[in-house]
This record gives sequence, C-alpha cells and structure tokens, in this order.
Amino acid sequence: AASLTKIVTAYAALQLVDQGKLDLDKPLNQYLGNNYDAGDDKRIDLITARHVLTHCSGFPNWRPRNSKILPIRFTPGEKFSYSGEGFVYLSKVIEHISSMRFDEYIKKNVLEPLQMTHSSFSWIDSYKKWHVYRHDGSGEKSYRPEDPGYNAAASLRTTAEDYAKCVIAVLKGTRLKKTTWNQMLTPQIIVDKEKTPNVAWGLGVG
Repeated sequence: AASLTKIVTAYAALQLVDQGKLDLDKPLNQYLGNNYDAGDDKRIDLITARHVLTHCSGFPNWRPRNSKILPIRFTPGEKFSYSGEGFVYLSKVIEHISSMRFDEYIKKNVLEPLQMTHSSFSWIDSYKKWHVYRHDGSGEKSYRPEDPGYNAAASLRTTAEDYAKCVIAVLKGTRLKKTTWNQMLTPQIIVDKEKTPNVAWGLGVG
C-alpha cells in the first residue's frame, strides 16, 4: 500500500493516546531516552507525535542513502514537509512503549481487530502467488517489494477489501475516543497556504 501505510500507523498510535500511554505533545525522545539518529541537533528535543502525524517534524522524507544521521531541516512545527522518516521514528517510540515489535503491535491492535486477514507489514512468502508487481512508466512489469522487515511509513501489504476496512474504521472512529477521532480528522496544518490553501493535514490523514 506504499504511503497509505501511514494511516494505519497513525490509527495505531492514536489508540495509545487514548490509553494514556502516548502524549501527542510530549517530545518523543523523552520516551526513548535518547536522541534517536539526530546526532547533536537539539531540535530533536522539540519533535512530538503531533509533529510527526501532521508532517511538520522537520525531517526530510528520507535521509540520504546509507546515512546514520537523520537531519532536521527546520524547526519542528514551522511548516508542512512530508516525511516517511517521522513515521519510522514514531514506530520506534511505539515499540518502546508497547514492548512489542512494531509489526506485531499493528497485527494485534489493528489488523486482527478489524479482521484485515490478508494484510501484513512484513513480507510473507505465501504472497508470491498473488501479490501484484509494480510497473514502470511505459507499463512494463518492474518489481514487487519483497524486502524483509517492516517500515511504519510504507511496508503494508494488503488488499482493496482489507484496506477498506481500515478506511471505514477511521471514518467511523472505531476503537478511538470521540475527542481523539475528532482531532484525527480536524485540519492541523495547511500544506501550502499559497498554492493549496484548501489542503490540510489532520493526525496522519490528509
């Protein structure tokens, strides 16, 4: 599902908010007890779950290839800038809070409760017989991602029917408190005030 994975991650994170285990406005490094991969950049002390979910953390979409340092490019909260890295960072916090591997936490708290029986954040070999391939610009078959491991921003494998179950749950606020659900679907930040003044991001949802 590529970046549509992020909505599932956001939905899972907001369940932790409802349980009082995750504060949307508490710096995430306070949960981890370290500065993650930000090096000496003190702005890591400012980044919260709300910043990540609204794509204004200051992180790039992805760090430079093979780089151990994750740069922060602007003061968190200053502007919208889409970031997959932010969601990966949030998943590390979720692992710390839940004492579970992220893909296992998602399976227990999202996939199983919503009966998304044909979905996984990790590659499963049985998918080979029916998992679709990507195609290039000319329509030729290119590849399909069979990478090991999981990525909170991009690695969900799912079906149209399964993903619809997640969308319905988000639209209805299933398994979320009403106040949290309202925040999820309330505009938090405008993407571009000049070019797209009517496009905003809620908590994980554009």
